[in-house]
Amino acid sequence: MVESLTPGAVNEFITEQFPSAAAAGTKCVAIGPLTATACWPYDPSQLRPGGYISGPTQFALADAALWFAVFTVVGLQPMAVTARMSIDFLRPAMGKDLYATAEILKVGRAGLVGRVRLWVGEDTDTLVAIATGTYVAPGTTDRRVD
Repeated sequence: MVESLTPGAVNEFITEQFPSAAAAGTKCVAIGPLTATACWPYDPSQLRPGGYISGPTQFALADAALWFAVFTVVGLQPMAVTARMSIDFLRPAMGKDLYATAEILKVGRAGLVGRVRLWVGEDTDTLVAIATGTYVAPGTTDRRVD
């Protein structure tokens, strides 16, 4: 596991390697062993009619959070890529910054599997969506993460 990552290092890496994500405001706000939290700052100009944070925005943030969590296993790898991702929307996301916390559940030959929880504002217990995904990254091995 990569222990020395900081949100600042991840954000600098994203700015260099994936500038459009950085330009959209996506940033890493926390990172630790097998986990990372990403934030999309609330922007009224980017909302759907009715003031909703769109599904594609939520999906993109879930994907980014899982990518950041993958870095805790393989390091800052630009070629760690999404192999599969699914999301379930639980309730409307409205009115505040959107957050996503990803947790790596398994590291195997076929990739890294994780779960992502999304919420708005400070209410981490009221989820707006949940996602699961698999990333493929160079150097993964077949081992279980407990």
